[in-house]
Amino acid sequence: MFRPISVKIRTIAQVLLITWLMTILALLVSIFISTVREIPLDTFTQDPNAKMGAPFYLGLFSNISIIIWSAALTVCFYAASRMVKGVRRLDREFLIVSGLITLMMTLDDLYQVHEFVFPHYFSISENMVYLTYMNIYLIYFIRYRNQLLNSDFIALAIAFFFLGLSTVIDLLPLPIEKDTFLEDAMKLLGAVSWLVYYVRTADELSA
Repeated sequence: MFRPISVKIRTIAQVLLITWLMTILALLVSIFISTVREIPLDTFTQDPNAKMGAPFYLGLFSNISIIIWSAALTVCFYAASRMVKGVRRLDREFLIVSGLITLMMTLDDLYQVHEFVFPHYFSISENMVYLTYMNIYLIYFIRYRNQLLNSDFIALAIAFFFLGLSTVIDLLPLPIEKDTFLEDAMKLLGAVSWLVYYVRTADELSA
């Protein structure tokens, strides 16, 4: 059914205003930090490779991992938004929390939260951050054990295996020259498996 243009404007106006305000707020925060800390403003906006004069393929698979994490969290949030509120409340909550956890992992991967941000800016050790993450996962597993057991949890178990292996490679001294390729390859496999699991699970729960 064709909707008048006025109806379409009213429908989308509120969403656009909220997203614009959030974007403008983020830009204002960047301007404030730039002024206070005397950091060039384009540090916050320019592409890192362009800023450093690096080749376009620098961090290729790291960027792909971020895209995969982002796809997974989008799937979770979108599927949750399509579910009727009040019906299968715990399933909807499971998808929302899964999206939040995936967002946490996306930000950690993108900004090196556990290995750089917390240790250098907040004096919180990397091991403490790992312990916090493990507690979050434990609570998640206990709270949503029924949803997890009724899903194709093997894919999620494989994802955690690869991500755990990546962490072990990062933390333990290896009898080979330090190289992040193997670590990042395991992380990429973990992210791919993570996406597969949540795409399938979100499809089943929102059907």
